[in-house]
Amino acid sequence: MKNKLFTILFLLCAVYLGAQISSLTNVVPINVSVTGFVPNPGSYPLPVTARLSDAIKATEVTLPDVTDPLLLSVTERKMLEQDSLYANQQGLRKIKLTRSGDTQEYDLLRFMILGEIEHNPLLKDGDLIWVPAKESFVAVSGCVNMPSDIQFVEGDDLGLILRLAQGLAPDADRAQVLVYRAMSGTKDFDVLRQDISSFADLQSVTYPLQARDRIIVGRDANSPLARKVKVEGAVNIPGEFWIGENTRLYDILKQCGGPSDKGDLSNAVLINGPYSEKLNPDLERLSVHGMTQMTPLEYSYLRNSMRQLKGKYSLDLKDTWESEGESSNPVLQDGDYIFVPETFDFVAVSGQVLRPGLVPWEEGKSYKHYIEACGGYTNNRTLGGIRIIRDSDGSWVKPGKKVPLCPGDMVFVPEKSDRDRWLDLKDVALLATQILSIVMSVRILVLNN
Repeated sequence: MKNKLFTILFLLCAVYLGAQISSLTNVVPINVSVTGFVPNPGSYPLPVTARLSDAIKATEVTLPDVTDPLLLSVTERKMLEQDSLYANQQGLRKIKLTRSGDTQEYDLLRFMILGEIEHNPLLKDGDLIWVPAKESFVAVSGCVNMPSDIQFVEGDDLGLILRLAQGLAPDADRAQVLVYRAMSGTKDFDVLRQDISSFADLQSVTYPLQARDRIIVGRDANSPLARKVKVEGAVNIPGEFWIGENTRLYDILKQCGGPSDKGDLSNAVLINGPYSEKLNPDLERLSVHGMTQMTPLEYSYLRNSMRQLKGKYSLDLKDTWESEGESSNPVLQDGDYIFVPETFDFVAVSGQVLRPGLVPWEEGKSYKHYIEACGGYTNNRTLGGIRIIRDSDGSWVKPGKKVPLCPGDMVFVPEKSDRDRWLDLKDVALLATQILSIVMSVRILVLNN
């Protein structure tokens, strides 16, 4: 008897819930008007559960799903900056909502980044939304999680703007927050240094800001999180890694999990970040000059500098890994970069061959083997001009029986220069005539004496 009663009650509840769900799906939607600086202003039918952000999205204004920027890849962060409220010109911090003659202003950015739900209200039928264009900004850069230009609203303070920039980075120097403020009527500015290290959180930092202020958060050079290196390529855990004063190459190779199954440590590189970005005035000078303005030594220096990877350490990362740091294991510098390519067992053949392209590498084979694999020479190649371009360092090597080819190397077969043989013949004849004239003149002088 009890089981039957329970079954009847269960069925009644199911019927009731089904009726409630059916009634919700048949609710008449509300109509909301969106005007102002939006791609598609107009009236939009929206569900009764719609909020302000839903109406803005309906006009095709892109509102990103703002997450922790430290979890975003470089590509994702660039996409976020290019296709988001940080790149468009909608004034999302000063949206006006008019309802029954009463107008309220809402800061949608505070909802999206800080989660303040009161700035994303539920909508009602007949609401009128006006979105302005941005008028003024404050810029935030340095050690914050999301450097950007942020729309300025009267009453903004330093703490709020830093929170809208997704907060301070781990290596931020709280004692070195600089506010650059333009002086009225001049092209100069004041630098207002703020020490916020004594505040418990950013909400407590109430220093008032002005439109066009520029905020730079300094970096704590003594922070254990101030120094880092980047590892990319065929490793098990690519990314950025913090380093101390004595962190060595092998330590980071272990932290990134070592090479993946396809990783090729033989051709991996370690680049000194600061040196690779260092300006070389002499190289800049030579690069804007023509060959006729250079000495042969200067031209050779320029050519070799352009071929080589600047800042590359001269070491073997495979030796570092296999020796477990016993050799080829330097102390890393802040900004260093490690790249491990995938194994590439091919030799490239380029230039005047019938079928230029990639040929599988075979140990001990000479350059002629790879040229034959590409169908041999064309009739437009230059005799004696073949070069092997090393993948490891970009150097150009003359081929020979004792010159081994390595995976990734290139065999380059140049073409004949497009020259007029008749002009060459005339130049040779002219030179011979001049030499003969000089010889005859000297002979006459000798005989006369």
